[in-house]
Amino acid sequence: MSNMTHPSYYFSLRDYSAAERLEAWRAQYAVAEFSLTAPIDPAIDYQFAGYTLGNVSVGKWIYRQAPGAGVPLTYSLNRSMSFIRRDGLDNYSFNLRDAGSVRGEIDGRAVSVRPGEILVVDQARPYHREIQAGDAITLLVARDSLPNLPSNIHGTIFRGGISQLLEDYLRSLIDKVGTLSQFEALHAEEATLSLVKAMLNPFGADAANARNELLSTLYVKIKEYIRQNLESPELSPERICKEIGISRSSLYRLFEQDGGVANYIRKRRLLAIHRALMSPGSPRHRIGDLAYRYGFNSNTQLSRAFKQEFGHAPSETRETAESAQHVTQRRTEADYGGWLTQMR
Repeated sequence: MSNMTHPSYYFSLRDYSAAERLEAWRAQYAVAEFSLTAPIDPAIDYQFAGYTLGNVSVGKWIYRQAPGAGVPLTYSLNRSMSFIRRDGLDNYSFNLRDAGSVRGEIDGRAVSVRPGEILVVDQARPYHREIQAGDAITLLVARDSLPNLPSNIHGTIFRGGISQLLEDYLRSLIDKVGTLSQFEALHAEEATLSLVKAMLNPFGADAANARNELLSTLYVKIKEYIRQNLESPELSPERICKEIGISRSSLYRLFEQDGGVANYIRKRRLLAIHRALMSPGSPRHRIGDLAYRYGFNSNTQLSRAFKQEFGHAPSETRETAESAQHVTQRRTEADYGGWLTQMR
């Protein structure tokens, strides 16, 4: 049985010359505005290796600098609403530091994360973080795997208790993930989700008052049905009600937080088109073909909806992708930026 010996995504500053490093590293953070507080020291190395296990992904940053080199590398990340609208990331990020630190602002609250603490970030909401480089582990979990978490989970810091168990487990998983068979990876995904849910239990208990477990399961099931039928011209609220066996009023209540099920379908189709236009490894798509494939009546209808969602036209998105590919030709989807965006 095959294993996962090689990481799904990999990046290292050492793969670039001193002149290329800043631009190469900036390209990794296409999901946020990236800036350095000081020039990159040519002697340092910052590596990332990430693995995907179904609905979770786990990766590790390794930072190396010469002994006595002084203050570690420091940089800032600012994820604004314009970035969120542009890439449509829809997952939770659990960030564990072994060294270095994170300071910033999330939802108007100051955050300060030290080694041994876990910071939870909702990628669909803004944040500002200033990071002092050091070894760190990042876990991504698809939103549908953690339904009904309250908004105040964004920017929460966990320490001690079950979060300590999750911390120890993630370190062990990172060490072993490259040797797991595909069958073992499925069990690792389940174990990871179980520990994450246990750590989040107090938050989940609050949300359970709003929706019972049956509705939560149904919500996930309907989202999966939508995902599998995005290109079907018959996909509609009426079709979902018939196929899933749910009333129109119940369907609306389930997707009320998403602006209604029709709005959710529209957003997922727009994200699929955005992903196709931004993918450097895909053939050049005709915008008219994408419009027809995903249920838009015309280029004009698609362009209007696309611009409303992302702030720019489909043609501009394709031009941006082609320009970025030209500037950093060595960058592929097998890097940190690709790892972040592979789970929407």
